[in-house]
Amino acid sequence: MPQQGSWGAYWPDALELRSAASDAAKNPRTWAPLAGAALLTATGLDNDVSDWIADEKLLFGSRAGRASDALRNAAVAGYLLTALAAPSESAAQKLSGLGVGAVTLYAQGAVVEGLKEVSHRRRPDTSDRLSFPSGHTSTASAATILAMRNLAHVHMPAAARTAVNLGFEGLAFGTGWARVEARKHFVADVLAGYAIGHFMAAFAQGAFIDRALPGAQVGFHPIEGGGALRLTFPVTHGTTASNR
Repeated sequence: MPQQGSWGAYWPDALELRSAASDAAKNPRTWAPLAGAALLTATGLDNDVSDWIADEKLLFGSRAGRASDALRNAAVAGYLLTALAAPSESAAQKLSGLGVGAVTLYAQGAVVEGLKEVSHRRRPDTSDRLSFPSGHTSTASAATILAMRNLAHVHMPAAARTAVNLGFEGLAFGTGWARVEARKHFVADVLAGYAIGHFMAAFAQGAFIDRALPGAQVGFHPIEGGGALRLTFPVTHGTTASNR
């Protein structure tokens, strides 16, 4: 069953902040894209792979630039819809949760802009030196992670949850791919942007929202000839596990 509890934010202590940051950094969706970007750069394959994607235009063609905008905006809209759908006990809780999301999206954007100024990498289309990392991809990544984590608070069939999550993953992937097709970024820029967005969103959600969920719960249910002891506890990806 999906995790229970009212959706909203709370203020964590220092230990919870460190734990959330550690969990977000250790997640493969954070370190694997960074490792891939480093590998492409070190081997000199970044330019070749990026040129091939931009030349072939397998997905978006001449509309890649507009597609990247639309997909990023759809990811942000998806986050807002899931935040509104998540059950909250009060308007204050709803606003606190939305505030965490808004600050997260703003913060990841600030990090990306700062790195752009430091890296000073020229875009593939030579329009400027703000290529690394990809801001579109970072925003789409952060929004989709926030949205998928919000869905952990919403009752829905497992098949529907999987389908919606795959759709969100597609938004983030499509945004990054479109930016490369449009010659606005190299593949390494996109991978780094995805990692930044994921880290920021996973940290914020883990520290300020997910940890407000109830912990393990024990219940006793009488049955014929005895009783059943049920232990229910939250696990990852919005499900719970139970033993009897």
